[in-house]
Amino acid sequence: MPRDPFVRKKELLRIVLQLIPQGYVTTYGSIARVIGTSPRAVGRMLSANEHLITIPCHRVVMNDGSLGGFSLGQEVKRKLLLLEGVRFNGEKVSKKSMIKIDELLLGSTS
Repeated sequence: MPRDPFVRKKELLRIVLQLIPQGYVTTYGSIARVIGTSPRAVGRMLSANEHLITIPCHRVVMNDGSLGGFSLGQEVKRKLLLLEGVRFNGEKVSKKSMIKIDELLLGSTS
């Protein structure tokens, strides 16, 4: 792992994104807990992703299931998620399609 903390977090973020299964999403906050940063910092790092499909940043949503940002727009993000099998309740991702990546990787956070 790189010694620079920012570079290390970006590398950890890339690895965590690869672990989100197709058909599911996780939240900015859940990823933030795994890599040791804030949800906003996760969002900023995701916005710099130049490999939108191979590094699936579209699989990260807000805690309430709202889509959040995506460099190609929310409609493209929604279509990608639908193609992958993510379920929606209206405009928000269904809880059935959300995983808590922090709990999977770190154990229960309660």
